[in-house]
Amino acid sequence: MTTFGEKMRALMAERGISLRKLAKATHYDAGYLSKVANDLKRPSTPLAQQLEAALNADGEFVDLVPKRRGAPRAEAPMQAASSLALPVPAVDPLVDRRMQRLSAAHTEELLTHVGEQWHTLVRTDNLLGPRHALGGVCRQLTILTALLRHVRPPLRDQSLRLAAMYAESAAWLYEDAGDMTASRRWTGHAMEWALEAGDRPMVAWTLFRRSQQALSGGNGAEVVGLAEAACREQGNTAGPMLAAILQQQAHGMALDGAEVASHELLDRAREHATTDDAGDARSGHGSFCTPAYVELQRGRVWLTLGRPAAAVRAFESAIEDLSPTYQRDRGLAHAGLSIALVAERQPEAAAYAAVQALTVAQDSGSTRILSMVNSVAPQLARHAHLEPVAEFLAELDATSAV
Repeated sequence: MTTFGEKMRALMAERGISLRKLAKATHYDAGYLSKVANDLKRPSTPLAQQLEAALNADGEFVDLVPKRRGAPRAEAPMQAASSLALPVPAVDPLVDRRMQRLSAAHTEELLTHVGEQWHTLVRTDNLLGPRHALGGVCRQLTILTALLRHVRPPLRDQSLRLAAMYAESAAWLYEDAGDMTASRRWTGHAMEWALEAGDRPMVAWTLFRRSQQALSGGNGAEVVGLAEAACREQGNTAGPMLAAILQQQAHGMALDGAEVASHELLDRAREHATTDDAGDARSGHGSFCTPAYVELQRGRVWLTLGRPAAAVRAFESAIEDLSPTYQRDRGLAHAGLSIALVAERQPEAAAYAAVQALTVAQDSGSTRILSMVNSVAPQLARHAHLEPVAEFLAELDATSAV
C-alpha cells in the first residue's frame, strides 16, 4: 500500500514542485514537510487538505493519513466512565446473597481488605488516571453497596465510612473522566453515607467536592459558599484537608476578580499543604495538596485572572516540583502551561507543553485535560507552519480520528 510520504514525493516530482515551493504554498515548515515526505512524521488531516490543494491531488491525501491505533477518541473517557456506572441501590444478586451470609468476623476482615484496596486505587489514580482506577473503585462499590443492605452495628458505621470514601473517589474519577452526572450522583451517596455514620470530615470533603463541581459552572459565589461550608464542617483543623479547601476558595474568589484575596488564600493553603509523595491518601483527605499542587492551582488562578505571564511561572514551578507519583497532575500543569504560553504568544513552547499534556490525557482518560488541550488548538492552528505546532496538531488529529 502506498504511504502518505510516497504519494507526496511522487506528486511533487510529477508536478515539479520543490519542498521550498510547497512550504510556501501550504505555510508549513520545509523541514517538517521533508520529514512527512519521508514518512518520519505523522501528517495531520489539515496538512493533507493543504497538500491536496497545492499538488492538485483530488482527494488522494486525506485517506492516506495514518490512524493511530489504540488511541482514545476525545470522547472515549466519558464513554468508558459511563459504561462503569453502578446505580444505587441496585446490586449484583450473587454479591448480595454472599454479603447476607457473612459472619461478623468475615465482615471485619473484608472491610480491612477493601480499606487497603482504597489506598492502592488512590495511588493508581494519581499515577495513571481514571481509565485505570475507575473500574476497581466501582467493583469495590458493588461489594459495599450490597454489604450496606445487611450489615448491622457495631460494624455498620465502619462500612458506611468506607462506602462514603469509595463513593467520593468514584465522584472524582467520573468528574475527571467527563461524566458530571455520575460525579454528582456519587457525591450525593457519599454525603448520605457520611451523615448516617456521623463522619464529619467526610461530610466536609463531600462539600469540597460539590464546590469543585460548581467551579466547572463558573459560579464564584457557589464555589466559595460550598468551600466555606466545608471549612466549617471540618472545624478549620490544620492539615491537608484545610489546604485543599482553601485553594478551592481561592478559585471562587478569582472568578469574582478578587486577585489579592485569592492569592492570600493560596498562601494559607501552602502553609497547610502536606509533603505526602506516596499518593495513596494515607495522610487523610486532601493529602494530594502538596506545595507543588498549590502552585499548580495558583497557575490556574492566574489564568482566571487574565495574567498569563504569572501563570507560566506558576505552572513551570509546579512541573519542576511535582512528585513523579502525581502524573495526572503533571499533565494538568502542562495543559495549563500551554494555555498560558498561547496567550503569551509563544506558539512553539505552547505546542511542546500541549503535547506533554495530550500524552497524559490519552493514557489516563482525563477528559478534563483533553478539553484544555483542545482549547489551544484553534489559536495554534494559525502557526501550523512551525514544526512543533504541526506535530501537536497531527497528534491531536490522530487522537480524535481513531
